[in-house]
Amino acid sequence: MTEFRIESKSNPVIKAAKKLKEKKHRNESRLFLVEGYRLLEEALKSGRRTEKIFYLQEKEEDFRRYIQPNLKEADVYTVPETVLKELSSTVHPQGVVGVVHMDEDSNKTDAGLFRNSMYIYLDGLQDPGNLGTIIRSAHAAEAGGILLGRNTVDPYSDKVLRSSMGSIFHLPIYRDGEMMLKILQNQGYKLAVTSLDATRSIYEEDLAQNLILVIGNEGSGVTKEIQDNAEMLLKIPMPGGAESLNAAVAASVILFEKVRQTQEKSL
Repeated sequence: MTEFRIESKSNPVIKAAKKLKEKKHRNESRLFLVEGYRLLEEALKSGRRTEKIFYLQEKEEDFRRYIQPNLKEADVYTVPETVLKELSSTVHPQGVVGVVHMDEDSNKTDAGLFRNSMYIYLDGLQDPGNLGTIIRSAHAAEAGGILLGRNTVDPYSDKVLRSSMGSIFHLPIYRDGEMMLKILQNQGYKLAVTSLDATRSIYEEDLAQNLILVIGNEGSGVTKEIQDNAEMLLKIPMPGGAESLNAAVAASVILFEKVRQTQEKSL
């Protein structure tokens, strides 16, 4: 670990890191920013390669406690608060920002694929908070991964990262979701979609099998193409009479009903 000191916002290292606040530059470099000690600690614990770390000198105790024990290789920079704010997306920076590599292995059909019986395909999901929550629930329910369909929000934006509470570092994110969808379907995974046309609730359907749960756009729902190809139509009983559930809430309810059924079946 090499440590440096940067004092100026115009330093080329800071200017290059700041560009990662934009999706275009994240995708081009395959790098993204992780802000906050707990979140960066999760990234390091998961084995994510970290290229650079910027932290406030006055937060050295936190750095030594949360970051250094899990840090293998990275250039480390101490910076003043004025410089750290250039990289931060929060009003009150927590004192550390890391430049982390995207998980390239998550796009490969390696031996880890097909090990789990539930994957989630996101069909144009747009809200960062919803995506972060779905990732968190999927991690907790031991899903196999998240497949990103067209027009789905960037999983490496700061809002998604924060709302995932670090779960994004423990769950494969497949950027080419459409390709992975076909691969899973060819392996016998059934496409499950929530639908007003469903005649059976999630408590009546057999969820303890290999499934791809589709979560659609918050406003327009699942596309007709996906709906027409679905082998399983699901509905969540809502005795209170609400028209619909939030996308992340609906996904979580179904995920944990699958957990319940799977555990019950294994007894």
